[in-house]
Amino acid sequence: MILLGIDPGTATTGFGLIDVSDVNNMKSIYYGQIKTSKDHLMQDRLLKIYNSAQELIEKYNPDVMVIERLFFNTNVKTALTVGQARGVMVLAAGKYNLPLFEYTALEAKMVLTGCGRSEKEVVRAEVAKILKIKTQIKPIDASDALAIAICHGLKSHQSVKK
Repeated sequence: MILLGIDPGTATTGFGLIDVSDVNNMKSIYYGQIKTSKDHLMQDRLLKIYNSAQELIEKYNPDVMVIERLFFNTNVKTALTVGQARGVMVLAAGKYNLPLFEYTALEAKMVLTGCGRSEKEVVRAEVAKILKIKTQIKPIDASDALAIAICHGLKSHQSVKK
């Protein structure tokens, strides 16, 4: 099964595709980021994110999309713009009939490291260890997207075992 993990953002949306056919031997397929310029209109930025999502889905044919659920308690403006990028990705999942699962960053950190407050670098190291990636995963948004996908792979495997 191929999972497409998404760490949404309007400036940078991280993505990561993993194969979880064998949950004890997960494999990275492809990861990276979708970047947009703050100098462009928001509708153009969102269109770029949407078109890039479509390209990823059509090229890699994932079975599931896993997206970071937003959790903001301070900056409402940031929450609104990130929510727009998130909505575009949810729309892409709907267009391609992809089952959609959501986890907060705290949930993913807890599953991967055992601590919901782990630093991003700790999470990145754990992602690399699980996926057997020898080089540093760049950008950090891609690492976060891979972490969300791994979280779902591990949690769905646990629910099957019960």
